[in-house]
Amino acid sequence: MKKLLLAPFLIVIACLSSAAIAGDAFTPDQAFKTMLKLEGTWTGEARVVPVGQSKDDVEAAPTTVSFKNIGNSTVMQTFAAGTPAEMVSMYHQNGENELIHTHYCAIGNQPSMAFVETGEAGVIDFKFTEGTNMDVSADPHAHHSWMRIIDEDTYETRTENWAGGKVISYRLTTMKRVK
Repeated sequence: MKKLLLAPFLIVIACLSSAAIAGDAFTPDQAFKTMLKLEGTWTGEARVVPVGQSKDDVEAAPTTVSFKNIGNSTVMQTFAAGTPAEMVSMYHQNGENELIHTHYCAIGNQPSMAFVETGEAGVIDFKFTEGTNMDVSADPHAHHSWMRIIDEDTYETRTENWAGGKVISYRLTTMKRVK
């Protein structure tokens, strides 16, 4: 009998716990406000992991990223500044309920993505919407970009690299703020 009374109580606790976790997830507006706080220089490591391989199979390369706020309406993220591989990503809102990410790639295309809510605390997730100067079903491009804010001085990313209409590798980074 005690077990029967305990089961509904445990179900209520589980539901409340998952609601609290979901409540920590970003809205598009909260995600953008969080991205504004990333301004500065970040260093860390990056790995490009082909599909089917483990992160441990790939050597990490040092990487530097900077964030700059432009008029409190746009966040500019620069990768590999001053090198032939330099790339820029721009993030801006279209009202409080839409956050857009356009990536200006070193290979000459411009995939765009839109924020999607994940229900995960600290996660800023962008799914592909369209691209310019590219054929999405054939050309290599960044297709899905995911960022987890760990704390005010640490974040990690996972970017899906696509070619031939499917994911071919993941670019994984772990970054620390330069103080």
